[in-house]
Amino acid sequence: MRVITALGTAAAAGVVIVTSWQAGQRPGPTAVGGVRVIAVPPGPTTSGSSSGPRSGSTAKTGKAGSKAAPTRRTIVGGVAQTRYGDVQVSVTLLGTRIVDVKALHLTDSSQTSVDISAGAEPTLRSEALAAQSANIDLVSGATYTSEGYRASLQAALDAAHR
Repeated sequence: MRVITALGTAAAAGVVIVTSWQAGQRPGPTAVGGVRVIAVPPGPTTSGSSSGPRSGSTAKTGKAGSKAAPTRRTIVGGVAQTRYGDVQVSVTLLGTRIVDVKALHLTDSSQTSVDISAGAEPTLRSEALAAQSANIDLVSGATYTSEGYRASLQAALDAAHR
């Protein structure tokens, strides 16, 4: 009878661990049939005798599982030539996340071009931050500025991933 109870308890514990794992949750200590079950996430195994902690306690070793803080860097995109002048942007990344985009140069072939670019730039910046990519919509009335902005931003992102 003890063997059947032990097998039932082990099976129940296995179901709890597998269900928790499949749900994307890290299973915590669970009581099953009076037995405390502690799920251990997969990791490196060691062979030989163990001189470390026993009986459900955990040991913390160095910084093996810790992640380094993301690096903040600014990359200047290439100059995109348009019909109304050059466009160039820089992108600031924190790790792989876009945290800022700055227009270094916008179309300037005439005062009208300068005004159009100045009006479109905040929208383009906002779009890039929201999209977290250069896949942004064109601003109506500022097609050339938008295309140049996208091209320069994509060049900066490509350079960042090399």
